[in-house]
Amino acid sequence: MITPISWILLHQPQNDPADASIPMVTRTDDTYPTPTTKAAVATPSTRATTTPTATPPVTPTTTPTAAPSATPTGSPTNIPTDAPTRESTTVPTSAPTSAPTSTDPTTAPTSPGGTVTSKPTPTTPPPTTTTPPPPPPVDGGMDANEKQLFDLIDNARVNNGCGRLLQDPSLTNSAEATAGSRAKTGSGMNDPSGSQIGAGGDKMTAQQAYNNLMSNSRSTVLNCGLTTLGVGFGTAQRCTIPIIIGCLGYTDRNVWVANFS
Repeated sequence: MITPISWILLHQPQNDPADASIPMVTRTDDTYPTPTTKAAVATPSTRATTTPTATPPVTPTTTPTAAPSATPTGSPTNIPTDAPTRESTTVPTSAPTSAPTSTDPTTAPTSPGGTVTSKPTPTTPPPTTTTPPPPPPVDGGMDANEKQLFDLIDNARVNNGCGRLLQDPSLTNSAEATAGSRAKTGSGMNDPSGSQIGAGGDKMTAQQAYNNLMSNSRSTVLNCGLTTLGVGFGTAQRCTIPIIIGCLGYTDRNVWVANFS
C-alpha cells in the first residue's frame, strides 16, 4: 500500500537534477515518516532569482523649477513610470540667449483659404508738372468804344484766315492823339496814312466806322502781315447852324483811327 506522501513524490516531475536527491520513501504501513533535521536536498540550486525593487515612480510635480539647468539632474533609469502624464517631461537644457525677433510678413492672404499674393510695393508717384496759365493779353489801354471797333476788325481778319491781333498801348496812344486832333479840326478824318487808317463823322458809332474802313481801306484791314493794332477815338462839338454872333446848334464830331503795326 502506498502512503499519500509517497504517491505525491512518485507523481512529482523529475526535471531538475536536484530533485533526484530526494529519497523515495516506501512503506507498507499507514504511518507517516519521522521528521528529520537533515536537509532533503543535497545540492542547492545555482539559479538566482532577482527580486524586483519596489522603488515607487517619481510623481511629477506641477510646480516648474525656478530656472532651467544646463546640467542633467540624474542618470537615466530603465524603470518605467506607472502611468503616462500629459505634461511635458523634457526640461530645456539651456536658456535662450536672445529674445525672439518678429518681422512683418511680406505676404498676406487675399481671402481665407485663397492664394497668397505679394504685398504691393509702394511706389513714388512721378512729380506732377503744372503748366502755368498763359499770360493775360497785353491791355492796349483802349476804352469800351475803342475795344468795340478793335473786336470788329479782329473778327473780320480771322474770318479771312488771319491770326488774332495783338494789342499795343503805344499804338493806342498814337491813334487817340490823331483822332482827337482830327475831331477838333474836322480835317483829314478819312485819310489813310501808311498803316494808319481812319473814319469820322457826326455822331459816328464804332459799327459805322468799321463799315467805312472796310469800304475805304479794306486791303489794310485784311492784311495778315499786320499783327498788332491800337484803336483811338476822339470827339468834339461841331456847330451845325452858325450865325454872325455865334452858333444856334451843335453836334458831336466823332473820329476813329486804327493804327496797325
